[in-house]
Amino acid sequence: MSFTIFKIFLLFLVIEASIPHRFAEGGCGATVRRTIHVVNKLTPDTPQLDVHCYSKDDDLGNHTLSIGQEFKWTFCTNFFPTTLYACHLWWFPKEKSFDAYKDTLFKSTTEDLFWIAKPDGIYFGDANHIQNPEKKYDWEG
Repeated sequence: MSFTIFKIFLLFLVIEASIPHRFAEGGCGATVRRTIHVVNKLTPDTPQLDVHCYSKDDDLGNHTLSIGQEFKWTFCTNFFPTTLYACHLWWFPKEKSFDAYKDTLFKSTTEDLFWIAKPDGIYFGDANHIQNPEKKYDWEG
């Protein structure tokens, strides 16, 4: 029985690999391509937003965003649901750390996912809900 499941799995990989557009430049093969956007929608004439995002394998560095600016990155998820990116946002004297992407949490059907920093907290929306994002976190501090 398990050998049959293994053969089905191999067949799936062969079929997936035969689709050229999935492996074209920027393609992700059998996984999903995602772009995370961190957007500064804070109040004008206040401190800028400092952002540091990272995964186990990639440190995306420190970024300072003015009002209306965004920091974004694109990646391919892991074949097994283990992809994890975290971000730490500072808006002096407030701050917040959170998981910006975790395979088991985000079931969006769109490639683009948005984290939006506003004066009252951190909001999340995908490309289908960017006009009405959902508040996920309050600022700490």
